[in-house]
Amino acid sequence: MDMNSKVVPKNSDTAPKRPAENTFKPFQPEMPRIPGVTDGSRHSRQGLNHPNNFLLPKIGAFVAVVLCLSGTYLGWSRYKSRAANRPSVDPEIVEQTVPALDLPKPLAPVHEGPSMVGTVEELSKPWSAKKFTFVKPITLENIDAMVIRLPGGQLWGFSLEDPYGRCKLEYVADLAQIGGKYRFQAIHPMVLNPCDNTVFDPLKVGALGGNTWVRGQIVQGSGLRPPISIDVKVMGRSIVATNIE
Repeated sequence: MDMNSKVVPKNSDTAPKRPAENTFKPFQPEMPRIPGVTDGSRHSRQGLNHPNNFLLPKIGAFVAVVLCLSGTYLGWSRYKSRAANRPSVDPEIVEQTVPALDLPKPLAPVHEGPSMVGTVEELSKPWSAKKFTFVKPITLENIDAMVIRLPGGQLWGFSLEDPYGRCKLEYVADLAQIGGKYRFQAIHPMVLNPCDNTVFDPLKVGALGGNTWVRGQIVQGSGLRPPISIDVKVMGRSIVATNIE
């Protein structure tokens, strides 16, 4: 044993002490000390980053979506229920209640060419007559008219409308009727106005003024002028009206 070596007793105060337990925690560096910030406030801030704090908003959003979908489904179910219980509409009632549309009227067809009066066979005998409708070429107005075969072979066409009134002229071949109703002794058929008892003679020509003369001179009554003349002529075996006075 070396005399220079020293023996250190076990219970001596100079015995080497065990190193303090290592309190260093890996991956958790010690936070620096910030003036005015305590450990309690640091721990409270660390609690904000707890995983549960991220789950709460997600759960709330999920619950909101579920409630929204539930409300939509409930509203749709009520709508279908009301639609199923709604009474059906009678088509006839709908048709009656819908107002009629004010549609434009179609244009009248343009009348071209002369108006058809009849055939030569229909007016072959003297004093034979026939009514027809004359259509004015420009205005397309329909006018009640008549044509008479005169004893000399001429055809006299005229309007049955009173020139200055609203009466309809009439052709009377019964001489007794002319004498009894109109108090006129006729020797042949006449054209008469039943409103004012005017008698027009088909065989006479009356003046309108100046050098204008028309057939159907007034022989009795208060009429102002003879009937309005219509030009008629024969085309083949047909009789047509071409123009009006």
